[in-house]
Amino acid sequence: MIEMLDRRDSFSLFRPQWLVFCWLLIALISTTALHMQREGLVSWWAILPVKLAVWLFWGLYAVLIFRLTRQFGWDPRQRWKTLAIHLPFSVLTVLIHVFFYSWIVYLLNLGGMQALGLTAIFHLLLPALFEWYFIIYWTIVIFTLAFDYFRKFRDQELRSLQLEKQLILAQLQALKMQLQPHFLFNTLNTIVSQVRLDQKETAVRMLSGLSELLRITLKHSQHHLVPLSEEISYVQQYLELEKDRFGDRLDIGFEIEPATRELEIPSFLLQPLVENAVYHGLARQLNARELRIRSRLQEGRLEIEIYNDGPALPTDFDPAYYSGIGLSNTIERLSQFYGDDCTFEIRNSGAGVLVRLRLPQKNLPHAQT
Repeated sequence: MIEMLDRRDSFSLFRPQWLVFCWLLIALISTTALHMQREGLVSWWAILPVKLAVWLFWGLYAVLIFRLTRQFGWDPRQRWKTLAIHLPFSVLTVLIHVFFYSWIVYLLNLGGMQALGLTAIFHLLLPALFEWYFIIYWTIVIFTLAFDYFRKFRDQELRSLQLEKQLILAQLQALKMQLQPHFLFNTLNTIVSQVRLDQKETAVRMLSGLSELLRITLKHSQHHLVPLSEEISYVQQYLELEKDRFGDRLDIGFEIEPATRELEIPSFLLQPLVENAVYHGLARQLNARELRIRSRLQEGRLEIEIYNDGPALPTDFDPAYYSGIGLSNTIERLSQFYGDDCTFEIRNSGAGVLVRLRLPQKNLPHAQT
C-alpha cells in the first residue's frame, strides 16, 4: 500500500511536460473556437501562432502565480491579507496579458487590425478579455491551493500508514522477544529447575508472568500512544521474568516522576531498549548487575534514561548503522512520530551505557489512538 502511494505521488501535474501539453491543448482549442466564431473568415493557421504565443505565455506566467500562491497559501485568519496581495496582482496580470495579446495581433496583422494601432487594439481587446483572463488567474490560484491540499492530505495518509507499519513491526518484535528460542527455552528451563527444587511458588509466578506479558502485548496492539505508566508496567513485567532467571544478580531501579506517568509515548518504545540493556549489557559481563530506568520533565520535554553497567560501547558505535531490529525500529518510529523534534542518544556513561530520550509534549494528530 505504501509503495502504491509512493508511485502515485511521483505522478505530478506540475511536471514541465504536462504543463506544456496542457497549455498547447488549450491553444489548439482556443484557435479552433475563434476560427469557428469568425465563420472561417480568418484562416485557422493564421490564428494558431497568435494563440500559441498567448497561451504559452500564460503557461510561463502561471509558474509565477503558482509560487506566489504557495508562498502565501490560504489562511482563513489572514484571508484579507491574501486577497490584498492577489487582487492587485491579478489585475496587473490581466493588463500584461491583454497587452501581450494586442502586441502579437499587431505584429502579425491578424484580421487586418494593424492599421488601428497598438493602443487602439489594446483598448478594443481589454473589455472583451478582462473578465476571461481574470477568471483564468483565479482558476490557477484555486487549482494550486486544491492540489497542495490534496498533496498534504496524501502525505498525511502515507505518514499514517507508515506509523501503522512501524507499530506492527514493534508488536512483532515484542512477540519475537517473548517467543524467541533462547528467551523462551531459558525461561522454561528456569521454571523446570524451580519445580525440581520444589520452588513451586517461583515456577507458578514465572508462568503467570509470561502469560501476563503476552496479554499486555495484545492489549497494546490497538494503540499508537500509551501512558508512560503502562509502558513501565510492561517493562516491569518483562524484568520480573528476567530477575527470576538471573536471580539476585540483577539490581533494578525505577525513578519515575509522578508528573510523567500519564504522559503519552509510542507504544513498545522502551521494551526493545531495556531488552538491549539486558542481553547486550548485563548478560555479557559477570559483574554487571545494575539497571536504572528514570523519567522526568526537563525544560518542557519528557526525558527518559535507561542505564546499565554492562560493557562499554565501541568507540566507533553509531546507532544509525546498528543492524539490530529493535534499536533501528525504535529510531525509525521516533522519526515518524516526532520528526526532528526529539533526541535519541546512546553513549558510554560512567561504568556502563546510557540511553537517553527527550520527547516533546504536543498533540500528534497523525498518530491518534
